Amino acid sequence: MSKSSNFLRGLARILWLCFIAGLILAAAIFAFVSKTKMPNTEELENPNFEYASIVYDENIEEIGRYYKYNRESVDFEALNPHLVNALIATEDERYRRHSGIDARGTARAVFYLGKKGGASTITQQLAKLFFTEKASSTIKRIWQKLSEWAIAVQFEKRYTKEEIIAMYLNKFDYINGAHGIQAASQTYFSKNQKDLSVSEAALLIGMLKNPSRYNPRRFIDQATHRRNVVLGQMVKNGYLDQVDFDKLKVDKVDISNFKRDVHYEGPAPYFRSTLTTYLKNLLAEDKYRKPDGTKYDIYRDGIKVYTTLNLEMQKHAEAAAKKTMNIVQNRYFDLWEGKDPWTYEAEEEIKKIRTESLSKQVRESERFLNLRQKYLSEVNRNILKDFPKARLWDADIFRMFKAEKDDNHLRTLLSKNVIRRDQAEIYRQILDSEYWPVLKERWNALNRQAKVVLNKETKMTVFDYGSNGEKTVTMTPLDSIRYHRMHMQIGSVSMDPKTGYIKTWVGGINNKYFKYDHVTSNRQVGSTFKPFLYATAMFQQSMSPCQPVRDIQYTIPAGDPNFGLMDPWSPSNARGTFSKENITLKEGLKKSLNSVSIWLMMQLGTPAPVRELASNMGIDKSKIPNVPSIALGSAELNVFEMTAAYGVYANNGVYNKPIFVTRIEDNNGQIIYNAIPERKKVLPENYNYAMVELLKYAASPIDWALETEFGGKTGTTNDYVDGWFMGITPNLVTGTWVGGEDPWIRFLTIEQGQGGVMARPFFVDYMQRVENDPSLEFDKMATFIVPDGDLIESNCDVYNVTQKSEKDTVARFEKVLEKEFEEEFDEEF
Repeated sequence: MSKSSNFLRGLARILWLCFIAGLILAAAIFAFVSKTKMPNTEELENPNFEYASIVYDENIEEIGRYYKYNRESVDFEALNPHLVNALIATEDERYRRHSGIDARGTARAVFYLGKKGGASTITQQLAKLFFTEKASSTIKRIWQKLSEWAIAVQFEKRYTKEEIIAMYLNKFDYINGAHGIQAASQTYFSKNQKDLSVSEAALLIGMLKNPSRYNPRRFIDQATHRRNVVLGQMVKNGYLDQVDFDKLKVDKVDISNFKRDVHYEGPAPYFRSTLTTYLKNLLAEDKYRKPDGTKYDIYRDGIKVYTTLNLEMQKHAEAAAKKTMNIVQNRYFDLWEGKDPWTYEAEEEIKKIRTESLSKQVRESERFLNLRQKYLSEVNRNILKDFPKARLWDADIFRMFKAEKDDNHLRTLLSKNVIRRDQAEIYRQILDSEYWPVLKERWNALNRQAKVVLNKETKMTVFDYGSNGEKTVTMTPLDSIRYHRMHMQIGSVSMDPKTGYIKTWVGGINNKYFKYDHVTSNRQVGSTFKPFLYATAMFQQSMSPCQPVRDIQYTIPAGDPNFGLMDPWSPSNARGTFSKENITLKEGLKKSLNSVSIWLMMQLGTPAPVRELASNMGIDKSKIPNVPSIALGSAELNVFEMTAAYGVYANNGVYNKPIFVTRIEDNNGQIIYNAIPERKKVLPENYNYAMVELLKYAASPIDWALETEFGGKTGTTNDYVDGWFMGITPNLVTGTWVGGEDPWIRFLTIEQGQGGVMARPFFVDYMQRVENDPSLEFDKMATFIVPDGDLIESNCDVYNVTQKSEKDTVARFEKVLEKEFEEEFDEEF
């Protein structure tokens, strides 16, 4: 045998030994990596997706989402086939034939150094998304690749091929706030992923390679080219024919419907904001926790929240609010042109209060907070190092400034329980420290700069009732704060009185510029409280709606133990006059006469039964003061509880506790929470129906009407600060408040500032929209329930005839008795 043959044979043995050794080494490294770098079984079987929680209306239409990452779970069966085909064709052609690692693809990547495609399978890419981070060096990347192999193999053991595809598409970050394929489809194309075209699906799959580089919003040409690469791969793998490819490759990428999700856009933003707090509080209760005892996180756990809102009705309510509040606002601006609400007819002390309120708004503005960070952050950090319990809010700095000038200032605050002893001690320590001169200097510099910045005219966007909800103007930041503060606000909800289900929720005029939810804010309710007084008096005193009352000024004296007044109380009617004639309760409620209400309160002898009835109707009793002025609406209540209370009248005397969440499910469809209705009988049916008749009469219009049977009551508070209208129909109760966020943002006359002018037009507009929308199938022919048995007569013409007849009968009977008595007397004597 030749030497060359022996050499070749030896070389072959060496190569085989190297190959086998390489395999053994690779297996050993793989086994080592599998043991040392693998996530635990729990992590593999329950990988962390951090799904968005979705809020639905009563028809399972999406209202909004809560999320850290905007991601919605989509099962494989629900995935668009174009997505699946494009994914496999582009990212992993042999996906169905390997077990997590593609040996052929790996060999190709090694041989060509990655120039002809990478080696990562879909399963490896999924492993990378969950369990590995971007490597900072080649060595670390090799180690990371080995880890991905090991994890991919474990994934393939635990999940089907279909589940892995769904997990990958659900996990991927498509940037622009879109996490997962469903959110990406909605963000880039404003449609459900199941409705994507082949071209649209190809574009999103193309982004998997590098979402920033192939972002169609910034790099349309690169995104188009990448889309065409994906379409070409689909042709190559038999998912698309050449004819269709030739047509699609020349189509322009259309992302004109791109819309990034922001919290203040979309329907019912105030409801969604309030719902956030409600859900956090509810899910913190022990009985609604996860099986492992931890709390559900609405931003990560992908829960489903089913609410009672009706999106179509909500759209009508928001449209009605925009229309009617625009009219109110124009009247307000016309009235106050050339006047300053912060100084108008105000004494010096009142001006001081108003100016301080405006200053508070300035200090809470974004511009001031940015300046504050710039000027105070360093000195504040230094102070907190030595005084970690120090609080350095504006109020604290103001106190230290005053304490520096007045040695008794902190003692005064302590005596009034404004601050604690430990706070006072920290203030003193800071004042005596080396930091105080620096803090003073920086604070003064901040305020000097803020004065310049806030009074410099700047181009900016502000709220406007135009189609886009804002406009571009040039004004000073200070003027923009005043401008926005001078806008009238609205708070309104509507409720199904038979179920207590909340149907609409309008908390303000624009959630981007005005965050405060006026549905849950407490404001004086004015005459909308009077029906509670009337119902109490009629039921407890067996009064008729036709009970006559003299329209004069009544006085509740001081010292009456049932009322506990220190001084006599003699309120006037709204217009300051009295007719001095008899007027029925029915007419008194329609005209909202204070004289009738005071007379009723005097007949009851105490506010207690009125408070009790209102409490039974769902109003927080602690918010109703035990004073006779509640007869005129001095209590500060909110739209939400007032609407629920008026629901009693529309529901035959039965109170339903309001419900706006019916059910909550976890991401797997398991029920976490089910609402339980709470209802109770509050008023006898006959007296309740008498109140319905009074409310129908009180709301009877002159120049407007609805097809639906309706009733209602207006309310106006002192100085026309608050305007209310509570409207009832057989199937819908709507409460509405209109006013300024500050009490000096108001109208100046009752003609412009009454509830009938500010709030009632919204109710009418909204109800007409509901009536005219056939999709809602709103029953316009429904009527209030007329109870069986004896009714309380509310037709005062009939009542007066009956009363006259009864009086005539009594008079005749008395004459007969008198005559019999005279005859008996004559016989006796």
